Amino acid sequence: MKKTRNKTKTNILRATLFGLIIFGMLVTVVIASPTYQLTLAKGTDVLTVNQYDDADWKSTVNASTNPSFWFEGDTNIAGAKSKTTILGWNDIAWQTWDAFISLFMSEYFSFEDLIIILNIMDNIGYNETTINANYTDSYNLWYGVRAVWNFTVGAYLEQPSYTEDILVFKDPLDFKTILDDYNTIAAELSGFIQLAGFNFPYLTADDFLWHFALNGFAVASPRPVYLTELINELGCVNVSASGSTLVFERSGETNYTIEISYGEDGTMSFFTVKDVSESVIFQIISANSEWVFYLILVILAVCGAGLVAFIVITRRKPKK
Repeated sequence: MKKTRNKTKTNILRATLFGLIIFGMLVTVVIASPTYQLTLAKGTDVLTVNQYDDADWKSTVNASTNPSFWFEGDTNIAGAKSKTTILGWNDIAWQTWDAFISLFMSEYFSFEDLIIILNIMDNIGYNETTINANYTDSYNLWYGVRAVWNFTVGAYLEQPSYTEDILVFKDPLDFKTILDDYNTIAAELSGFIQLAGFNFPYLTADDFLWHFALNGFAVASPRPVYLTELINELGCVNVSASGSTLVFERSGETNYTIEISYGEDGTMSFFTVKDVSESVIFQIISANSEWVFYLILVILAVCGAGLVAFIVITRRKPKK
């Protein structure tokens, strides 16, 4: 009997150690990663409008819009789907001019207006050469491209609706420098372009991150650390990081919250709009959402616990 109990203890110890080793393998990438790693993967993802309440949207977010203000297509219809295909990526380095043009000017001005403004800037000496000479920081990033099919309740078109950039900066601390340089340059140029009827908006950290999150922003791994450093460095007021999720506190007709979660490949996996009572107004979910990964972990854990219990019970049965 004593020998049987010792064997049982040994089996339990082995099972426990095995579980700890497996758990350590799963979390090491999050805890011990010395540098940020790219997790983009070529392939197709499907985004689905999981929920939409038009009345709550109009009484909470904006009385004259619907979610298509942020996402093109039939996003005001639950069940509408969008398809995105990551085509590839490359390592590149940006200088200040690249960030200024790509992150700000192309976001706030049409192509026609952009041509006019660039011509004004060139005439007063604010061209690529002079701006990069005065603002000497450079930024390393993974620059990706994906094809996007707009949300639809019908069949997808044969060709994508458009292609867009995926921008993963290798150092989240770079965002602070980029934003500060933009606001400085915008202030220097404001008087010149206002004469032509244009204006560079001053951007807070919250404004910058919100617009970027809707246009090509992706994160590197470990995601929780990356997002926390990003928020802390920018000094956001109404944006916080919770694990792999950015939480935006915004105001429209009333106050509301937007949660954007980033999945295993670093791109958006959940987009949820909630009112002040935490009721969901609008939600997009990804077919590659992170919950699938955790569901697999739970299943493995339950199976492992069942196996250990079976071994213990079997060992304790008296021999005939």
